[in-house]
Amino acid sequence: MTGAEQNMRCARHGRRAALIGAVAAAAAAAVLGPVSGALAAPRAVPAASSARAETRHAGRAADPLSGGPGVTAGWAPVPYQQAQLSVPGMWLVESPRQLWCGPPFHGMIFVGIRPKFPKSTGCHLTASLAWILPAGPVAPGIRHGKPTAVIHGIPVYALPAGPGYVRYQVPELGVRVGARGPLARRVLATLTRSPLSVVLRPGPAGPVPASWIWRRFGGIRFAVPRSWSPQHENQWATCGTGLVPRSLLLIDATRPPAILPCPFPIPTAAALQAQPGLTVVTGKYAARSVAEDFANCRVRRGAEICLSTVTGQGGFYSGVLIFSVSWPQRHPATYFLLGLHGTGAIARAVFDSVAMRD
Repeated sequence: MTGAEQNMRCARHGRRAALIGAVAAAAAAAVLGPVSGALAAPRAVPAASSARAETRHAGRAADPLSGGPGVTAGWAPVPYQQAQLSVPGMWLVESPRQLWCGPPFHGMIFVGIRPKFPKSTGCHLTASLAWILPAGPVAPGIRHGKPTAVIHGIPVYALPAGPGYVRYQVPELGVRVGARGPLARRVLATLTRSPLSVVLRPGPAGPVPASWIWRRFGGIRFAVPRSWSPQHENQWATCGTGLVPRSLLLIDATRPPAILPCPFPIPTAAALQAQPGLTVVTGKYAARSVAEDFANCRVRRGAEICLSTVTGQGGFYSGVLIFSVSWPQRHPATYFLLGLHGTGAIARAVFDSVAMRD
């Protein structure tokens, strides 16, 4: 379909977990294929600009990736549910459906699972480590007590921790975060809200930037940055997040999805960075092409919007918001794959613009 623009897919059409033990170090090199598109090689991550500025300048060719306030160049954002930490780009990202070890790595961040490996794998934790977990029970008094610190406007409360470890309860974001090693405090100092939390936060829809273009496809009306050049296809034939970065991919799926030899990338934080862009899929084979389950539906602006059940799970699922749009209680649906890039401000503006065609 798009040749070199294709992204790496780990998870669509029967997504599966990858658990590679230390004995698979040699095999790990074999899964490294040509890398392009959204899951590309590591890149510098400058400090984030404000959400307003990000939306205003959306679509410019030089629009930088944002890892969060004060993030060091070469680090990459790792979101989970409402929270996000940034870590060195070559740290591994471990998640419930994706565990990886093999060649030596300098660090790991676990999202949604405790930082450990099953004994049968022979895998070992790195000395530098971080994690984001669901909050679990919040100790009495924490919500009304004085926070240990406030990180980018978010109150955090210290939890008991062993030597070399730092742990925080973050009630406002519904998570616990922690880290160990020489970078522990620097990693936790990057705590911020995830792009997903920005897109899905309650509140009225914001105005669409005047420079954006309104599109109509699959019976849906929506707006995107002017520079997101539209591409038209009649078949799902893409890998990775399903996005062409900084583009609008419109698929009228009149043909069954193509099965591509999508390489499995090593899940480093840099490789999993989200990219801006939008793919919209409609037509006879749309549901089969997107191949997701949907729940958590809401009616907004005349449209029933249902989120994919993988929303917020982290890992390969963290860089894109997948949702269906249809008339209330009707099918078929049109499907959206929206890049959760930067602060989430651009994605929020796109999401807010979605409405049934007038």
